[in-house]
Amino acid sequence: MAHMTAHEEEHGLSIRQYVFIGIGLTVITAIELWISYSGMPNALMFTLLMGLSAFKFVVVVAYFMHLRFENSLMTKFFAGSFVLATLILFAFLALFWGDLQGGGHLGTAAVQAGEGLVGH
Repeated sequence: MAHMTAHEEEHGLSIRQYVFIGIGLTVITAIELWISYSGMPNALMFTLLMGLSAFKFVVVVAYFMHLRFENSLMTKFFAGSFVLATLILFAFLALFWGDLQGGGHLGTAAVQAGEGLVGH
């Protein structure tokens, strides 16, 4: 293309490609919204929403933050950090999952523990 700027030439993406990616992300967001109101079982809904969100995260980082065009060492460092953050997220979810199942409030176990301390 004769009208590409230096930035577009460096990264190889045109405005059309950015718009296409943006439309794709919007479609995935609409699917996530539909899933959240579909009434499917919580475990399946949670799994689908986490998977779609992770996919959107990868697309945004790869294209809009230009990680796709960086050195492979930078990409590996970022991917490792992402995996670590995901594992920490699941560790916290596992830690509080029982509290979430008992009515949706994290404070349930804390209130019960507090009652034992007060001497009720």
